[in-house]
Amino acid sequence: MRINRRKNSRHGIALVLFAVSLTALFGCVALAVDLGMVASARTQCQAATDAAAMAGCRALNGDTSSNNNYANVSPNAVQAATNNYVLGKAIASNQVTVNIGRYTYQSATQAFQGQFPGPGTQNWSLVQAQVTASLSGQMAFSKIFNITPASITTTATAVHRPRDIAVVLDYSGSMRFASLVGTGPFDNPRSCNNADTNVPVWGGYSAAPAGTMYATTFTTPYSDANITATSTDGRPPMVQDFYTNSTGTAAFTSASSGYATTPAGDVPLKISKNTGATYAQTAAQIFNIASPTNSSYDNKFETKGYKAYNITTGCKRYTQGPNYYGKTFFAWPPDPINGADGTTNDWRQRYFLYPGTNTGMDDNSRLWDSSGNWRQPGASTYQINYTAILDWIKNIGPNAFPTSMRSGRIVYYTSIPSSINTASNPPANLDERFWKDYIDYCLGLIDNQDGTWQTLTDGSNGLAGYGPDFQWGTVQITPNSSLSQSNGKPFMHYGDNPLRPALHFWFGPLTMVDFLGNYNIWYNVSPSCSRYCWLPGTCHEAPLYACKLGIQAALTDIQNNHPNDYVSLIMFSSPRSSSGQNDDTRFNRVRVGLSQNYTNMTESLWYPTATVGSSSSTVTPYDSNNIEVPRASGGTCYSMGLMLAYNQFSANSTLPSFSSGQTSGDAGGNGRKGAQKIVIFETDGAPNTSASANFVTSSAYNNYYKVRYNYGAPGASDFPYNVWGYSDNSSTVVNEITSIIGNMAALDTASTPGYSTATRPFLMHCIGFGPAFDPSNPDRPANLATLNTMQTTGNVNDGMPSYKIINGNQATVISNLQQAFTKILQTGVQVSLIQ
Repeated sequence: MRINRRKNSRHGIALVLFAVSLTALFGCVALAVDLGMVASARTQCQAATDAAAMAGCRALNGDTSSNNNYANVSPNAVQAATNNYVLGKAIASNQVTVNIGRYTYQSATQAFQGQFPGPGTQNWSLVQAQVTASLSGQMAFSKIFNITPASITTTATAVHRPRDIAVVLDYSGSMRFASLVGTGPFDNPRSCNNADTNVPVWGGYSAAPAGTMYATTFTTPYSDANITATSTDGRPPMVQDFYTNSTGTAAFTSASSGYATTPAGDVPLKISKNTGATYAQTAAQIFNIASPTNSSYDNKFETKGYKAYNITTGCKRYTQGPNYYGKTFFAWPPDPINGADGTTNDWRQRYFLYPGTNTGMDDNSRLWDSSGNWRQPGASTYQINYTAILDWIKNIGPNAFPTSMRSGRIVYYTSIPSSINTASNPPANLDERFWKDYIDYCLGLIDNQDGTWQTLTDGSNGLAGYGPDFQWGTVQITPNSSLSQSNGKPFMHYGDNPLRPALHFWFGPLTMVDFLGNYNIWYNVSPSCSRYCWLPGTCHEAPLYACKLGIQAALTDIQNNHPNDYVSLIMFSSPRSSSGQNDDTRFNRVRVGLSQNYTNMTESLWYPTATVGSSSSTVTPYDSNNIEVPRASGGTCYSMGLMLAYNQFSANSTLPSFSSGQTSGDAGGNGRKGAQKIVIFETDGAPNTSASANFVTSSAYNNYYKVRYNYGAPGASDFPYNVWGYSDNSSTVVNEITSIIGNMAALDTASTPGYSTATRPFLMHCIGFGPAFDPSNPDRPANLATLNTMQTTGNVNDGMPSYKIINGNQATVISNLQQAFTKILQTGVQVSLIQ
């Protein structure tokens, strides 16, 4: 049987399916394109948001007077955002939202956290920006399916990266070598280091050996001292750094420069009864006695003194020098007669007594030894008549001193006393004590306050002034017991001729400045004298003064430009190794603990620690707080400054409260985990003093060195041990230094954890400052090698570039030091995104 099959007709179905598939395909392509545009829009929007947050955060600074530049943050952020486009459409200002906050450290969690607004006691340091971009009308296809957003919003948060910075400054004695009256401290006798040529040229000074009264050549690290005249590199005279009151009235004025050739008061006598052309060395030369004997006697001179033969109009009892020399009572020969007031003109008898009596000293052999050297007071020599000397200072001739004197919040004296009570030694009255010390110094002496004396200046010793007394003519000293009475006993042997003083016996601003700052006194004399450097921190001692100005400018830069940096200010010289140590050791505590207290940091550069924060507070030279005055003195101990820096970076919770009676963190413990740790270390010399201390290990960010200072109870402090002096750049000292730096530079995950992380390494930057790094200094290579070793140990491998080596005149030094800090602190990332 035949079956007929009917064939179904499906013509055109493929076209339908193709059409349906093509529509879906177009939809997918359109969706893919639109979704790609969404992604691109989000990327573009995020870029704009990032730019806004970064620009806003960069606008923030540390200037608290302008609220950290708060007002300009939003405009800067908005401007940065509106410079961008999303899918070709410019971002409008109303699409940008800006929140300003603080990137705050939480001590409890040891972590930073963004807060809005955060503690009002902290700087603004965080900016969060949001940008919302409309996509309306931008998606041609996907809007049909309602699968794209009408807009997108992106957020970014930028912060000033926190850094903990220790600024460690060298305040050792070499920081004033360019301002020493005479070379020192290792020179005895010292030589003149003052280039001021306005000096006496009369009497014995007319024949003073070259370099005695002013210096013409200098050897590094010394230069022309700015004591009484502006130095060649522009440093003002230090005599102008003292005042007679708190309003700044100058303490000292300059006398006539004409007194260099002809002094006021008593003019040294010349030969041939003062008619000759040359100055007389002895009384015999005045009276043309070729070979004086024990009985040589000129009746007219013995009875009329300086008035005899019309030599002069009479004895004035003083001789005033030029400029800032002041006056001296030393005149040779002395006038043997009484003045109009009935008292003797003989300065030996007026100002020195037979011990235990009121009888004036008239025996040359008790004042000078047979070599013409000035003697010490004692039972067989003489007693100082302080009352007569004080009267002479105040009332005979011009008084070179103010009625009171102060500088840099140090009150040196409040009055010039009329007498000194020596019943107690030292005198209980501080004015009397000060003036006794100064008078002793001018006489070339130090009272050890135990019944003994030390000689600062005579023909052999030259620790004060311009050095030792010098010889002029034939030295001769004759005891009174040898004098003959054949023609009447002479008041002294006419041939006697002691060594002649350079600045010995001078009372005036020049010797006062040397008295206050004499480096040799603390270095060479017995510790029992308790007499140390007393210069104010505000005087122009060099190179320290220029360093302070540069550091002050650098601190201002940090404050103004780095609102989330914390700084600790640390100074070093030779530290104390015990609480009872009685010498010039100091700086066992930081000046200002890790903080943003820039006002106290600036004040600490100039003023005694006890007065910081109180402009009306003062100390005296005899106050224990005087030791902590920020002046240059002592050895160069890098280790102590670095151990203090280590403790400042620590977050150990026991450290902030260790020091009673002082701001929390004085002994350390305010370090912020997560903040990069940086030491900026300035020095003008090679390390030559070691200091060791126990290193207490616990866990990351909790270690510390046992050099904690307790301000409220100094005896309860931790003191370093093995404080010893070594040669410059001794390997023992350098190894000690690099060990401390190595502990700071170690990773915080190391077995002995340090302060470095993989992304935030500890950094050790060194600055070589002053003559020790001058190209002419033969020790420069060794000094730089030490600093470079310190840097490389501390993750800085720049090879000590030229901007870290500071030399030049005062203006150049200040500018270059500020520039060095700026470059150091601009390295790395200061502002970054955390979201």
